[in-house]
Amino acid sequence: MSKLKKYKFFGSRSTVPVISNVALAAATPTHARSISHEIANDLPDSHPVDRSDLSLDLSIAGFKTLKEVAEVIPVAGGPLKASCGIMISILQLAKRCKENRESWEKLADMMKEKNESIIALLDLYSKAPAEYPSAGRQAKEYQQVLDSIALDIKKETQRKSESSQGLEMYWSRMQSAGREMLLANINAEKITSYQERLRTITFDVIEKTVIHQAITTTQKLDDIKIALTEQRTTVAVLTEQTSTVASDVKTILAESSGSKAPKAILKPRPRKARDFVGRKDILDSMCKTHFDNDNSSLHDDGPIVSVLTGMGGSGKTQIAVNFASLFEKRFPETPVFFLDASSETSLNADLITLVRSQTDKYDDALTWLASGIKNWLLILDNADDPSLKLSKFLPRASHGHVIITTRNSTHRLLAPRSSHAVDALPMEDSITLLLRSSGNEDNEANRSLAKEIAEGLGRLPLALAHAAAYILINNCLDAFLATYRASRNQFLQSMPDLPQDYPYSVERTIEMSFRCLSVRVQEMLVLFTYMDARSIARCIVERAAKRKFLHIPQESEVPPQPDTIVQAKVLQDIFCSGGEWNAFEFDGMIGECLKYSLLQMSTTGGERFYSMHPLVQTYLQSISSTVRGCSTRRLIVRLLASATTTGDRYEFFGFNRLLSPHVRLVRLGDIVEAGDHYGFGDILSEEGNGFAISHLEQCVEIWKVSVGSNTKPTLDSMAMLSNSYYSLGKVQEALQLDEEVFQKWKQLFGPDHLYTLHAMNNLADSYRSLGRVEEALPLQEEVLPKRRQLLGPDHLHTLSAMNNLAASYSSLGRVEEALQLQEEVFQKRKQLLGPDHLETLIAMGNLAISYNSSGRARDALSLEKEVLEKRKRLLGPDHRDTLWTMRGLLRTFRQLDMEQDLKSLAEAALPLHERVYGVGHDKTEWVRRFLR
Repeated sequence: MSKLKKYKFFGSRSTVPVISNVALAAATPTHARSISHEIANDLPDSHPVDRSDLSLDLSIAGFKTLKEVAEVIPVAGGPLKASCGIMISILQLAKRCKENRESWEKLADMMKEKNESIIALLDLYSKAPAEYPSAGRQAKEYQQVLDSIALDIKKETQRKSESSQGLEMYWSRMQSAGREMLLANINAEKITSYQERLRTITFDVIEKTVIHQAITTTQKLDDIKIALTEQRTTVAVLTEQTSTVASDVKTILAESSGSKAPKAILKPRPRKARDFVGRKDILDSMCKTHFDNDNSSLHDDGPIVSVLTGMGGSGKTQIAVNFASLFEKRFPETPVFFLDASSETSLNADLITLVRSQTDKYDDALTWLASGIKNWLLILDNADDPSLKLSKFLPRASHGHVIITTRNSTHRLLAPRSSHAVDALPMEDSITLLLRSSGNEDNEANRSLAKEIAEGLGRLPLALAHAAAYILINNCLDAFLATYRASRNQFLQSMPDLPQDYPYSVERTIEMSFRCLSVRVQEMLVLFTYMDARSIARCIVERAAKRKFLHIPQESEVPPQPDTIVQAKVLQDIFCSGGEWNAFEFDGMIGECLKYSLLQMSTTGGERFYSMHPLVQTYLQSISSTVRGCSTRRLIVRLLASATTTGDRYEFFGFNRLLSPHVRLVRLGDIVEAGDHYGFGDILSEEGNGFAISHLEQCVEIWKVSVGSNTKPTLDSMAMLSNSYYSLGKVQEALQLDEEVFQKWKQLFGPDHLYTLHAMNNLADSYRSLGRVEEALPLQEEVLPKRRQLLGPDHLHTLSAMNNLAASYSSLGRVEEALQLQEEVFQKRKQLLGPDHLETLIAMGNLAISYNSSGRARDALSLEKEVLEKRKRLLGPDHRDTLWTMRGLLRTFRQLDMEQDLKSLAEAALPLHERVYGVGHDKTEWVRRFLR
């Protein structure tokens, strides 16, 4: 009888080699195992197959076949299939741990030994309470935790009924205790080293104990027997088939005794997701790479390789599965092999299985692929291990195809011309996936709900699939987002039964990548989660690091707080291990995060930006709110404050715009320095954010308490608060502060001091803004000549005073005097600062207003158009100065009866005003009038 004879069962479409049917024997594992042992005992001693290995192999094969049979059995098929799956998992693990089974009883003692090693280490710290005040208490707590764990494992070991879930719980307890020790600034590297050793042992225990879960399947198998008994016809046919198969196999083995071992069985490929959507661009590109005859040159250096990189849960394996289906349609005679590349051990094991399953002539799979077969597709799945040298596993052949899925972006070097970053699913595809998988109708209302959910989950396919499963079960499309926001961590930890065999929760997927990072990089990444993780500019960290993280935005002679010094030291240790900013070192830290897709990098205008997936941010925030004993939020305050510079609003405008998204997230209670409030208030005031007032009011109060009311820090912060009031339209509040500050500077330094003149200038601005131009004018006429005398006629502060005086002249109808001053200001700023400087553009805009007032609308038009285009480019279309220019240009269009231009500009300006000022605001409604 041929060794490759095949059988079909109950009309099943799939066929199985006879060697894989030997343990089919009825419905119980006892019967299956007895047949396996019987066959093994019948083998002659010279047979090269290990008897216990064969027994396990045959049992596994038998249960796989029985599982296929269950697919077509009515009623009883469900429980039979489920129990077969359980038994296959158990027996596979039993096979892996067979050789080490004799060490089972020793494992608990090994745990105890490692426990004692850690306790000995911690004893050193418990004797030094002065240096580590909390070490003694924490050492004792840690010892108690480990003692408890060792005792629990010892008890469970003796009963031989340990479950992997229980040991995962023990490991979580060890992690928690270890984290407390790390936060106490105790020798982190040694503690981490011992924890990793404990973790290795713990997972050894898990692997070697799962076999004993077989006990828990007894009841399920009894249920199967009862169900099968009800299906008497099915049982009779099954028994007959089993007897025939067992007899045939025994005959085959008897005929082949002393010859080659039976062929190994390849693991099935991952199942294709039922609701797979999107990724057409990637699949099309891969098809072009691997199907196009014009790409034959790609074979010059070996097989054609494509690499799929992305964070866990992004759908890399599903893309590979779907590509495999396309490949098989294009090349139906070409074999496709899925290999587990998660470690070198698993990859070697799968390669051995591959060659044994396909040929008797080769012992090495890579040699067979290179020499023994013309074409093939090899998929190396989950090649995430940083220590795995993947290049040595690529066959040295000028034919064949390889697909690699990995979180490790460095593997892109293996396929520089066919490397694909698997990012978030496009929004339209995300909506389709959510609605289709959750069983909801595709209509406008549901698409709106699905879009909001997809945005909240960062369009990560795994998270979308989990959400769809939850929505399907609970029928809660409209309520899901509120549930998720209230229970983010529970959602990330959830493990719904998905049809595509993905074995991890979203949290576990992220954690596996995070644990691959070095400790300093982990700390850096946790810090970044408390910034606006959508756009972290590299220059922010660089500037703060070059200032040693000790810079305080508001200048004063008051020394920094003790907490500030501690926080700066922690940041220095994380970002500058050598004490100085090192760009190469920082790029290496970022590179670790990019490697595992925990950060993404983009470049805009020559500046590098880093972003983080929102679910990564949520997970990392959940595991730690402190770094090296310091509040993570306060460390971020220190970093941002150290990068902040105050002064000329336009000189630092571009950089401060990079800071503002992060400053918006800062909480008042996390700031200890008054000067940090000052800097953050300045940044937020510039963008019209009302939270600026809260920062600056807090700053004023801190200075009043710490240094007094009539001091420079206090008066400077009051002046900054007045500017914030003024820019946010609270002119009356600004006026009250300006009057107080002016009188105090005048009292402290006299009427001619520069501080006094600056306060006088601000007071005049407030008067003019309230329409009290007659009161503003004498102040401005006093400021200008004194600044000319003290600073010179071309100083920027002198030009500012000249510009303000011209504005008052224009308001009073003294147009010629205003024009003379404004033309001088414009020319001097253009000469000193350049034609595109923002201060120059202010002078151009003011000059255009005066041209309009004097009947020179055409001259005003050309200036305003130029100012608008430059402000759009430099400040953005929604900056308040840009919107101010738009309103001026609308007046000019109206004055010149340019109706079409007027309407077009009003249509563009209205949504910008609504977004910046809000619907109903005076400025917004003024623009709206032009569209009526």
